[in-house]
Amino acid sequence: MDELREKYLQGKMSEAEKKTFEKGLSPQEKQELAAELGIRAGLESSFRSELRNKVAGFEAQGKRVRRLNPAYIGIAASLFLVASFMLYFKGDQESLFDQYYEVHPNFELTTVRGNEDPTTREKAYAAYDIGDFSGALAAFNQLDSMQNADYFFRGVSLIQLTEYKKALADFDVVINQKDKDYEVAATWYTALIHLKSENKEFAIPLLKTLSEGESEFAEISQKLLAQL
Repeated sequence: MDELREKYLQGKMSEAEKKTFEKGLSPQEKQELAAELGIRAGLESSFRSELRNKVAGFEAQGKRVRRLNPAYIGIAASLFLVASFMLYFKGDQESLFDQYYEVHPNFELTTVRGNEDPTTREKAYAAYDIGDFSGALAAFNQLDSMQNADYFFRGVSLIQLTEYKKALADFDVVINQKDKDYEVAATWYTALIHLKSENKEFAIPLLKTLSEGESEFAEISQKLLAQL
């Protein structure tokens, strides 16, 4: 363990090795590593900058109040370092969602220009196309009957509105119906929502299934798995 620790700190690990090492750390080990060794390889540059600014603030405060015990500065900096180190690991899955998530393009239904009396379904997709996801959701909810495509695009609209549980319910419909056009995409978005919700144990099996397939999501699922 000590050899791996030194290798990690000296930046001699590949990205895959770093991920494996970080996964094997207990919360206590992460705290000890952060408190003892400070800013090292593997921490985000934004975190390094934030810590420098924080310590600079402590030093400035120390100049203004001469009687401030220097030990308090070290303790405060250490506590900040531990908290930031823990947030780095915790927030990683959510940042992956932001990195990989994109709104799915609408190939299902386009509104014909000049149509003065569009149907409710056409209104839903027209709103979706211009990024009016609240309007799209309202129109989808007014439909008397829903097709699998409608459930799918309503699900994406719900993601945009941060209604993740409702989005999962719509994607489940598409997946359970084994829709040939949208099942795979619904599986991809379901995996991303689980990552966003820090439910990696649910996301990984879905990503593995996608990575072993032949869809357009196979390669990107492999890439995402390598980062988990």
